[in-house]
Amino acid sequence: MIDSQIHPMGISSEVLLESFQKVPREKFVPEFQQGIAYCDEDIQISDGRYLMEASILARLLQAAELRKDDVALVIGAGMGYSSAVMSYMVTTVVALESEEGLTVDAQTSWDEYSNSNIAGVSGPLTEGHDDGKPYDVIFINGAVSTIPVAIMSQLAVHGRMITLIKEANSNIASAVLIIKTDDDSYDTEVLFEAGTPYLKGFEPKSKFVFA
Repeated sequence: MIDSQIHPMGISSEVLLESFQKVPREKFVPEFQQGIAYCDEDIQISDGRYLMEASILARLLQAAELRKDDVALVIGAGMGYSSAVMSYMVTTVVALESEEGLTVDAQTSWDEYSNSNIAGVSGPLTEGHDDGKPYDVIFINGAVSTIPVAIMSQLAVHGRMITLIKEANSNIASAVLIIKTDDDSYDTEVLFEAGTPYLKGFEPKSKFVFA
């Protein structure tokens, strides 16, 4: 996976490559999906929930320039793969998940592979996790139609947010790096395009049309 999918996408960070090397991807998907764990595609892990393809995750994490003293928030931790990868590069990962079954599976894997700097928390994904703010890095683990104000407010000044923004009726999302420059200002850089599915709960809101 590293040699054929991640490194060819311009991933040059040795720390990032080593982090992917340390995490067995097949242990963070349902057992019946383990045979395709290393395919470079999004893998369904639950109803409407996906494990992001490795090359997209790697490009986002490289853009975030994770540092050893960072406290990171992962929104939509799923079965815990992205949190495990990030845990080798930052001081603490707060992994937010709304589905109890996924949280249990993630914690089991983190315990098995000694990812002791991950704090799993439960709650609505669209609200983020206010208790641990501000965060140096926020990763929304899937595509979103918009980023809720509540989540934006949890980013530290000079903090970095990475996610993918996808417009309604589009199959393509734009990967973005957002940097908070002061209390009310943000710089946004579009990085690349990807076909990443929406993170459940972050889809476009339905609009009612009256005849």
